[in-house]
Amino acid sequence: MSSAKPESGSPAGDRRLLWLGVAAYLTLIFAVMLWRGISIEPQWVVLALLLVAVALGRGRVFLTDWLPFLVLFFGYEIMRGFAGKAGFPIHDVSGLERALFAGTLPTLTLQHMFYDPSRIAPWDWVGMVLYFLHFPLPIVVGFVFWVNDRSHYWHFISALLLMSFVAFVTYLFFPTAPPWYENQGEGVHKVINETVTKWGVSYIVSPFYSNLNPNKFAAFPSLHAAFPALAAIYAWRSYRLLAYGLVVYTACIWLAVVYLGEHYFVDVLAGLAYAFAATAVVALVVARRARRAS
Repeated sequence: MSSAKPESGSPAGDRRLLWLGVAAYLTLIFAVMLWRGISIEPQWVVLALLLVAVALGRGRVFLTDWLPFLVLFFGYEIMRGFAGKAGFPIHDVSGLERALFAGTLPTLTLQHMFYDPSRIAPWDWVGMVLYFLHFPLPIVVGFVFWVNDRSHYWHFISALLLMSFVAFVTYLFFPTAPPWYENQGEGVHKVINETVTKWGVSYIVSPFYSNLNPNKFAAFPSLHAAFPALAAIYAWRSYRLLAYGLVVYTACIWLAVVYLGEHYFVDVLAGLAYAFAATAVVALVVARRARRAS
């Protein structure tokens, strides 16, 4: 992983110790939130990272760089909820899924093999945790970029927002139903809801975020699949070790969202395509600006 020059001249060993402390701090916070049934939302993640930025002596710069992103991201979330009320017909892409997998649905196959409605299996826990890390992961990765290279951070965040807003347009004009909604009659379970019920907790959501009205017909493309893929793409050149971890994480979340009944595999493929497209557009804009500047 590339590293920025420490502002205070601290040795590299102190820098590594700092990052280990940050990782332990975030892991503890997110673990407690999940354990106590609190939904991990963007504002909590950014607030946790603000404390780290203050410890680094960069609190004011953090507010300058991150508040616009947070406002835009919440704006996207509000519009995503609106898209579900626009009245466009709901589409079913299960036929495309069956065409791709010789008449079968991977969600049904995975749930028949691994899901037990009477108990919570270890992979149910893992899948649910991966699913709820949807917001923290790109924000934490963006923070790593921000600490080391603000320019790289802005490129990544620009691609993230571009991808999210293009996905919103898709949700608006081409709303699609997830497997748990479209294929209930065939035995598809909404594993997350059933797991939370069996666990016996009710997820606590902030009053602000509860008013965003998440869109249950925002399955295509899968941003759960696209966010970690985009993070891996931007980490690949200069943060190779992080990129390897993100590639593994991306593969796991792809498997998880299909098993949980939240997305078809074609939704996942669409999310990957949107990630590459957003990366390409931002790269073209950056290159064009660089040519003009020169």
